[in-house]
Amino acid sequence: MISPMIPRCRYRVDPLRSYELAVAENPLNAPGGSGNRRKRSLGVASKFWKPGRTLWVSFLGAPDRRLKMSIFELASQWLDLSGANLEIDLAEDDDKKATIRILTGPHLPHSLSDIGTDALAYGEDTMCINVPLGHDFFENTVLHEFGHALGAEHEHRHPDADIPWNEQVVLQSHMAAGWTEADVRQQILSKIDDVGLRKTAYDRTSIMHYAVPQAFTHGDWEVALPQQLSEKDLEFMRLAYPHD
Repeated sequence: MISPMIPRCRYRVDPLRSYELAVAENPLNAPGGSGNRRKRSLGVASKFWKPGRTLWVSFLGAPDRRLKMSIFELASQWLDLSGANLEIDLAEDDDKKATIRILTGPHLPHSLSDIGTDALAYGEDTMCINVPLGHDFFENTVLHEFGHALGAEHEHRHPDADIPWNEQVVLQSHMAAGWTEADVRQQILSKIDDVGLRKTAYDRTSIMHYAVPQAFTHGDWEVALPQQLSEKDLEFMRLAYPHD
């Protein structure tokens, strides 16, 4: 059975609007305008925040303080461990002007996040976390969703991944759990187009990689659920948000 707690990324912004927001936030997001600064573990180069800025994080609905601080401390690892030129800080609860606005609770259908500057398109939540504190998936989910919020895409969709998917099994398993075929292809199976893409090598240990059970692939191929940031995840942050 597929867990409803699998973290996702959210694709809801019209492409033109997404582009306009990204370039207004950081002109280096424009195609051809950022040189080597667009390299990433697998980030969406057109949706990076402006290096050096502070992203304000607000929790909607005033959840338990222990839960909030656990989420914030995990999210801070992306920057504390990488030394990237970006900061996050806590805003007051229910601050609709905060950059990242988080809903929490097991009643939420999915954990998901807008990708980078797409968060600027809406006034409501930009991230949902439905995994409770103490759950085996908690750390993975929080780190994964904040990776999206900072501009990272799913690593298993890396153009060099070459995962030997058993597509029929993947589709059947996820659709039986309520995913649509479009969901499965967009979140898992489809590779990101390698058109002018700047990237580091594919990383099976990335926090942005889904767990891949043996049953989902042909041959002897699987990936365990990542539990911490990899070295390439940290490299991604430094390349996406340089100090120069």
